[in-house]
Amino acid sequence: MRRLLILGLAVLVFPASAQSPTLDLKIEQFMTPEEFQATGIAQLTAAQKEALNHWLDRYTLKVLAAAIKQQTIADNPSSVRTSCSPPIETTISGEIEGWDGDTIFKLDNGQIWQQAEYDYTYFYAYRPDVTIYQTSSGCRMKVEDESETVLVKRIR
Repeated sequence: MRRLLILGLAVLVFPASAQSPTLDLKIEQFMTPEEFQATGIAQLTAAQKEALNHWLDRYTLKVLAAAIKQQTIADNPSSVRTSCSPPIETTISGEIEGWDGDTIFKLDNGQIWQQAEYDYTYFYAYRPDVTIYQTSSGCRMKVEDESETVLVKRIR
């Protein structure tokens, strides 16, 4: 039952033709009028409510992507690769402008890694140092001077 629910949500959220999935969720859909007043959301400006709704969309997509990934791993545990233990310390070949869904990372050590979860982070760096390390959810990449990390899988 859980698998069908996750699959159904994925089809609704990630249609094949969509470039950037969005749910267009509104915080008002999830709160009672009393909660809406008690939390102070009713006093927010229209721009603040729009920003909150945008965050709710992004958060929900991340939770759904994590559930889909976890279900995929549970269905096929042999697909999980552990090629990042011990940690890999190297440099990205050339420039990087963050990641946005299925970004490919070419490293100076000859390895090629790909983003393995939906996430969007923008920054610019030229030949930054990176560390790829094992976590319970797989290999995670940390780019120097960036607070965000990204789940990655080795493709070469």
